[in-house]
Amino acid sequence: MPVPTATATPDATSLDRSEESAITVLYRAAVGPVNSDYYLPVFMRFEAADRATVSWNWAASLYTLNWMAFRQLWGAALVYIGAMLGTAILVFVVGGLLLQLSETVMLSLLLALGVLSFVLPGVYGNALLYTQTRKKMMHALSASPTLAQAAAMLSRQASSRRHFVRLGLVNVFLIGAAVAVYLAFFEGGKASPASPPVAGVRNNFVQGRATDLTPIPATVPASAPIVVSASASVPVLVPVVSAPLAAPVLPASTPPLMLRAVSASVPVTAKHFYVNVGLFSEESNARKAFSKLQVAGLAAFSQELETRQGKRIRVRVGPFEAKSDASAAVEKIHALSLEAVIFSQ
Repeated sequence: MPVPTATATPDATSLDRSEESAITVLYRAAVGPVNSDYYLPVFMRFEAADRATVSWNWAASLYTLNWMAFRQLWGAALVYIGAMLGTAILVFVVGGLLLQLSETVMLSLLLALGVLSFVLPGVYGNALLYTQTRKKMMHALSASPTLAQAAAMLSRQASSRRHFVRLGLVNVFLIGAAVAVYLAFFEGGKASPASPPVAGVRNNFVQGRATDLTPIPATVPASAPIVVSASASVPVLVPVVSAPLAAPVLPASTPPLMLRAVSASVPVTAKHFYVNVGLFSEESNARKAFSKLQVAGLAAFSQELETRQGKRIRVRVGPFEAKSDASAAVEKIHALSLEAVIFSQ
């Protein structure tokens, strides 16, 4: 922008480039006390070239939205947010759903978007602030009869250290709110007790993965006893329709696990006790816990669940007819450095 070159008196309201010129006073007032020593040389270089040239601003690059909010560049902040969100949606909708791009291409596009979100504000941040500052200065000069009054108006409008502290407190509040939401909706789902297993359901790790729930056919009478059998290291609850057996039948290859048979005299509707060991998002962690429980001689079983956070694998021990048996199992589980919570069903 062309700038008048006439020498300014202390009360003049026109811009000039004389030594200790009015334009330096106005720029200092408009920028404010924060980082004015950095911006004044940059803006004076732009004035000498009569246009904003290429430069780099680390604050605009690394803290883009915070920098824009602090420098009161509200329009630029809205454009930046809209551009980033619009581009991300475009990548997912057009690239992922319509064009069905591969995962590698999608990640590459998102990485490029992330790089641009840092590079572009860093390159054009000074030019953007320079343009905005020039507009404020011209408005202040047109609204004030003297240079001193124009500088005072710009100082009142400029970003101060108090604004900087307020912006920092807002960031702390937003981070705290984000952490609270995460703990409430994501971590809370891991600790919440899930429903107990249905009687007559077998669900264990088979062939390296968690099997789906497989209900026992409804034709088996409820009064039929349940015998625990095992092959290798996988215990399975098997309903027996024939006469009750005096003891559980185990193959010769069964490992020395403490597997109990449910007495035929106990109805399936009786109250039982179970021990919740964990709800795992990683199958490998669930398998480790499951293996520890088996080696310790505990009747463990697993279930695969679908939650709002995705697939989870629940590991439990039981059932127990008496709470004292469940409490004894809890001590063993704690000795394995695993969590253990008793509940009844």
